[in-house]
Amino acid sequence: MTPRRRYEIALLSLGWLILAGVLVRGGIAGSARQAWDRITDRVVRAGQSLSDAEGKAWSDVRGESRRELVANRYPALQSIESLRRPASMLPGAYDGAFPHSFDGLARLESQLGFHFPIISFYQAWGDRPDQRQFPLRMAQTIHSLGSVPMITWEPWVKDFDETIRTNLPPVQQREYASLAAIALGEYDFYITPWAAAAAQFEKPIFLRFAHEMNDPYRYPWGPQNGNRPDDLIAAWRHVHLIFQKMGATNVLWVWSPHISMPWFEFYYPGDQYVDWVGTGILNYGTVAPWSRWWTFHQILEKAYPALEKIGKPIMITEFGSLSAGGDPAEWYRAAFADMHSKYPGIRSVVFFNQPTDTTLSTAPLNWSLLESPRTVDVVRSELHRIQNPKPTESQ
Repeated sequence: MTPRRRYEIALLSLGWLILAGVLVRGGIAGSARQAWDRITDRVVRAGQSLSDAEGKAWSDVRGESRRELVANRYPALQSIESLRRPASMLPGAYDGAFPHSFDGLARLESQLGFHFPIISFYQAWGDRPDQRQFPLRMAQTIHSLGSVPMITWEPWVKDFDETIRTNLPPVQQREYASLAAIALGEYDFYITPWAAAAAQFEKPIFLRFAHEMNDPYRYPWGPQNGNRPDDLIAAWRHVHLIFQKMGATNVLWVWSPHISMPWFEFYYPGDQYVDWVGTGILNYGTVAPWSRWWTFHQILEKAYPALEKIGKPIMITEFGSLSAGGDPAEWYRAAFADMHSKYPGIRSVVFFNQPTDTTLSTAPLNWSLLESPRTVDVVRSELHRIQNPKPTESQ
């Protein structure tokens, strides 16, 4: 399939999904809703089939599949127990084109000469076609490429359609104390089938649930909406219990607070409910009045003792630097040097390869490594060092 044809199909799919959202907001019911649901499900499957086709085409590398290359380098990658205590560093990547295309990840890996054992993506809770089910096709595609999926699972409770979910509070009231509502079982109608589907997938999955729950400025499940640390702990344990009941023992739980906020340790659900500790480390440089150029060490140093004390492997779940205010190539070089010398508990870094991030600004921010050839050279060298450590270095 030509790139032009792929984009034509993708745009058509996007048009259908936008129309679906408009009609759902407007309200359709009964048989009309069921028919519409069937149409939108087909559109989502068609869009995912593009990713599947790209993944299959990409899998052949000089006669040896990507899956085999990853398996040879990381032989224990599909073992849950090995992933709980990894013997080597497990780099990962998120690409801004997910889940609709793997082109961006293919370019990133081609430039770096590296195949990422962890592939990260995001899914919000809700009733839209891309939200309401476990993302089986995306997870299957990642598995077919030899990697392990990491899903950042975001409880956007406002995205449930109030014309369907009549048991829920009105949309405008739903975000207040949403974690307590999750703990009380009000969203089990969504969590339970999602967990059952995750269990049926059977292969390992990293699940990063309700990330940055202690940040009062970012996400609605934060403390600004009356969500206390005890509520997060109760919600986390309740969701974890459902996954256990559904047999989803293939899920690795990633607890990921925002380390710039004090007392994040009070949100920790407990050792038996957490497999990895994660945190994002993104250097925004001088793009906004509230930010300045921070090194990796400056961002992490104060929080690291508390993270390490928990005794779980540490994952940098969003890892990146902008170019405004400094040299990103030097930022990455120094970051990897500090990981080797100061932060031995870090067992994974997930590159945030998003060239059009509008999370905190109206103008898109470019986190892509490919923006700078020097950055590509530095990161390529560091990833090669991780893959081929010297005998004297700790693994």
